Amino acid sequence: MESKAKEEAVVVTGSRELSRPRDVRFWIAVTLLLAGSAAFGFIAAQVKTDAPIMRQDLQVSVWLHTHGSALFTALFLAVTQVHSTIGIAIMYLLVAYLLWRRKERYWLLSLTLAVPGGMLVNNIVKHLFNRARPVWEDPILTLTSTSFPSGHTSAATLFYGFIAAYVAYRVKSSNFTRALFVFVAIVMVALVGFSRIYLGVHFLSDILGAISLSMVWLVICLVGVRALARVRGAPS
Repeated sequence: MESKAKEEAVVVTGSRELSRPRDVRFWIAVTLLLAGSAAFGFIAAQVKTDAPIMRQDLQVSVWLHTHGSALFTALFLAVTQVHSTIGIAIMYLLVAYLLWRRKERYWLLSLTLAVPGGMLVNNIVKHLFNRARPVWEDPILTLTSTSFPSGHTSAATLFYGFIAAYVAYRVKSSNFTRALFVFVAIVMVALVGFSRIYLGVHFLSDILGAISLSMVWLVICLVGVRALARVRGAPS
């Protein structure tokens, strides 16, 4: 009886330990979803009504535009070029191929819904808001498309966010590796977003709106596909 009770206790304890990571991932996803939705809703309302807080947008853009240098301009032009539609498409296809080779079809589905799908969502929102880009007498770049939210920043958030989520889910043995990939993802998104403001083609609110909207879309894609996988009995 005593040995049986111990075995049952081990089974219960083991099942609890196995469920904890899923519980943590679930609450992280819920937190990101709620925080991203609230942030985008607030920013979008400010942009739509041209609220006084938008003056901060112009001040940030003017300061960066008037404190630039040839070195930083060259650096951020390179960053923005790498994360253009073509650049992101190449990186997406490379990761998609690797996932296909590894037979990770649900992760491949998540990537496809997140990146190309998220860029489609971004374009729809752009047309809904139809916000004009910053205008300069001496522009570094001149673009005719609408400004809110930033397409480059959305693409970076979706792509690097997916990579960070994939590593965090797949790497079980190293907290350092997971933390490192999350940190790199945050740095890359921040770098791309900052480059767009520095080059004078976006306001700060365009960047923050893109990050929050893309974060919400990414979470929806990841959670939705994982739920589909569980329904079909795929291994976690």
